[in-house]
Amino acid sequence: MSVIFLAGVHGVGKGYLGSPVAKSLEMNHCTASQLIREEKGRATWGKDKLVTEVGDNQLALIRAVTRRHEAEQMMLLDGHFVLRSATGDLVRLPVEVFSSLYLSGVILLTENAAIIASRLAGRDSVSPSAASIAELANAEVAHAQHVCRALQIPLAVIQSPNETTLTDAVTQLLAK
Repeated sequence: MSVIFLAGVHGVGKGYLGSPVAKSLEMNHCTASQLIREEKGRATWGKDKLVTEVGDNQLALIRAVTRRHEAEQMMLLDGHFVLRSATGDLVRLPVEVFSSLYLSGVILLTENAAIIASRLAGRDSVSPSAASIAELANAEVAHAQHVCRALQIPLAVIQSPNETTLTDAVTQLLAK
């Protein structure tokens, strides 16, 4: 079973693009937040995307992915390498979390911070600054690179993604 991790900051297009791409490739598309919410029976974050219980959430994610792995479900899992805590601090998720998710590769989506800010304002009615988004995005890229090096798994970075570029990246990772 392959698990491809689809990463990037909120509003970059993981769900918007990931769902139709996964469907076209006959894969399951799951979000980390969906799996955590199902496992725990509740969310520990709000529209502002500030997260409490970060460590416990990751354990719930690992349990949920393990069940799907045992059922041999091929998955495009969308989530993050870095989160903002309830106090607004950047939290880099431990490499050990990702080593427990059966990842065969990572695709990291990136986009101009001003475009993401506009999307979030329209979608979630929250207005983080472009500078705040850029800070998180830069941390996401750096930590994705670190995790992929540590786990020796491929990393594809797509700037301004669309369905075609994401489909191509997923197909290439599945072929390895």
